[in-house]
Amino acid sequence: MSALPAEPVPGDPTVAPRSPEPEPSGLELSGQDRRRRRTQRALQEAAIALAGRHGLAEVTVEDIAAAAGVSRRTFFNHFPTKAAALFDPDPSDAERLARLLAAASGAADPWRALQSALVGFVAGHENVIVVRRGLIDASPELGQYHRTAHAHVEVAIDHWARSQPGLDDFLATLYAHTAGAILLAAFMSWRPDDPPELLPELVRRGFERVASGLGR
Repeated sequence: MSALPAEPVPGDPTVAPRSPEPEPSGLELSGQDRRRRRTQRALQEAAIALAGRHGLAEVTVEDIAAAAGVSRRTFFNHFPTKAAALFDPDPSDAERLARLLAAASGAADPWRALQSALVGFVAGHENVIVVRRGLIDASPELGQYHRTAHAHVEVAIDHWARSQPGLDDFLATLYAHTAGAILLAAFMSWRPDDPPELLPELVRRGFERVASGLGR
């Protein structure tokens, strides 16, 4: 039996919960889907709060479920492992990224437009990212899980780039992989005790440095 307290923690002040994202225009979720999202988000917030406070090894699935106010069975209806609860993206992340990329479409300078979209995407996630970054420091093998779980970002960038005028298949692929590398470099270079605003700044700097030439 876990010795951790079972008090609800999604509202833990050390890990600020995200405000619910508005649904994309034209998409109406059913009541069941909305409840599922609320439960998933509560489990993720509980997992991040508990792992940030106690460390991953000291937190059990039962702890996470109890803190979110659901059963162990419900936890496994949403996530296969503790790592999934900690690192899988919130469904609203993909929707928010899609809105940012849509707003960047058709720009005269697609690289600058993509920079603005991705700086905006990472901003505001620092409270969650600081826990994830600390967990990877403690357990480096989680880094690969994080990269796999967030591969959807690079896929979305690739789809966006292929729809931009003037970008052929080669350039679209180059944009997607380069932007993905910038995001990963920013995440891995940012330390949990760094100022939160440094993370989007590192993303901005990465885009600027690529635009000016890495060899300079």
